Amino acid sequence: LSTVLWANRFIDGVVTSNQSDKYAMHKHLSKIDEIAGGAGLMALSEICDTTDLRFNIEDLSLPEGMASTNEWMAAQGVWVDAEIAASQLAALIDAIETRKPRFGLIRNDYEAILAELRESLAFAREAAAHAAKFNFSIVM
Repeated sequence: LSTVLWANRFIDGVVTSNQSDKYAMHKHLSKIDEIAGGAGLMALSEICDTTDLRFNIEDLSLPEGMASTNEWMAAQGVWVDAEIAASQLAALIDAIETRKPRFGLIRNDYEAILAELRESLAFAREAAAHAAKFNFSIVM
């Protein structure tokens, strides 16, 4: 069972995920946060919601009337304006492309990180066009 990040948007009370596993971003989250901090950006982990992860690990039950963890995340989750997320992701991509850090000792996940960030940026920009909220959920 892998733990990954999914990009989500929250528009008009509905959470939608792109359901694309961002394994490399989750695996190297602390290094990405370090690069973000060095570039004066918010840490990516600040917009990572743990609702789904907690429900899976702790075997929690959803409150009555809720059908999915997305509903709970909509009500209680970590969110940021998608416009802010998009600008932060774009700046983070620039910082990574400038620094060209290595992600991993044996295998370098540099290209995978950039691909996942670019996909997330496109999703955040689409959400921003609808004045939505954005986050990454940690899912397993």
